[in-house]
Amino acid sequence: MPSLRGPGIDDRFDSTDLEDVRDRVVVPVLDGLLRPGELEAADVARGPGQEIRLAVTARGQTWNSGFWFGADPEETLGEVAYYLADRLEDWICSDVAWGEQRIADIRIPARRGPARRSA
Repeated sequence: MPSLRGPGIDDRFDSTDLEDVRDRVVVPVLDGLLRPGELEAADVARGPGQEIRLAVTARGQTWNSGFWFGADPEETLGEVAYYLADRLEDWICSDVAWGEQRIADIRIPARRGPARRSA
């Protein structure tokens, strides 16, 4: 089971901000599961309807699937990250690390503040 921590765990998940989804869900999950040098590519995209898809390539293996389907508008970043990590743990064990079980240690960062303008 993935472990979650960090100041952003209870922040409301905003499916309309793919940059935030990438920075505060996908990247922390991948950082918590993969070792340095294993990640080759990661792409977050919108699928049909409200679906959010992720394509990850690590050590020559690719996982490409939807991971959020618009089911619960009250979900938190922590809940979405937990679900994603749970699915990726199985893929990493079977395809990337060949039988090595990895348990995600995920740190969800705080939301970025508004951009500052310089004078």
